[in-house]
Amino acid sequence: MTQSGFLGCRQMFLVTLLGLLNVLPVSFGDTLELIRKIPHSGYSEGLDFHEGFLWNAIKDQILKIDPKDGTVLSRFQPPTEHSESVAWFKGRLYNLSFTNNGIYVGDLNSKGELNLERKGSTPEVHGWGLTHDGSQLIMTGNFSSKLYFVDPKSFQVIRTLQTEAKDIEDLAWDGEWIWTSSFTVDRGKIYALHPKTGKILGKYELPDQNCPIIDGIAFDGKNLWVTGKECPSIYYIKKPSPRAITSKK
Repeated sequence: MTQSGFLGCRQMFLVTLLGLLNVLPVSFGDTLELIRKIPHSGYSEGLDFHEGFLWNAIKDQILKIDPKDGTVLSRFQPPTEHSESVAWFKGRLYNLSFTNNGIYVGDLNSKGELNLERKGSTPEVHGWGLTHDGSQLIMTGNFSSKLYFVDPKSFQVIRTLQTEAKDIEDLAWDGEWIWTSSFTVDRGKIYALHPKTGKILGKYELPDQNCPIIDGIAFDGKNLWVTGKECPSIYYIKKPSPRAITSKK
């Protein structure tokens, strides 16, 4: 199947599933507190925050974005036709490819150029979400409910975690919990996942319904940045407190 054919099937699958099940957005969980929002291109495959800037993966580019006003400061060519999530880890940028299940790693050189080289393969046929917990890469796969904890040097899977979430998208680690969303269910919401049990500790709704498919979550050391597909904004939202999260077991 061609790349465009697979993406078309993915979207058709979503429409068919929601139609058959008559699924509507569920009002469950707290509404997130919006700090501010900035303009967005309207498409996302992943988001990270690094040294004061947002890094947004879209299909054919990796964007460096000014978080003050949404200005795109730099555009980089990803190593394959379809780029997925990105994560900065120990001064290097890691990037998953949807095209060929590759894990790519690179640096910004003195000229400001980003050179990415394939270093490993994603545990599933397509990589979707990516983050790290300070020692291991954490990633998910194609319509997957699993998280894979991967050694950043050997790129071997150290641990596989079955979660309560479905069709997991982009990932963010805040030092305690893993934040994510689903491609198909609980649209417009983000989840907090327990890193050891995989349980959903809380579901939190964006303050408006203009971001139907959340696929971009980043933690800046204090709060969360959230965006997605068909999403005109990147939202800067107050991270719910651990007390609020753990009360929703």
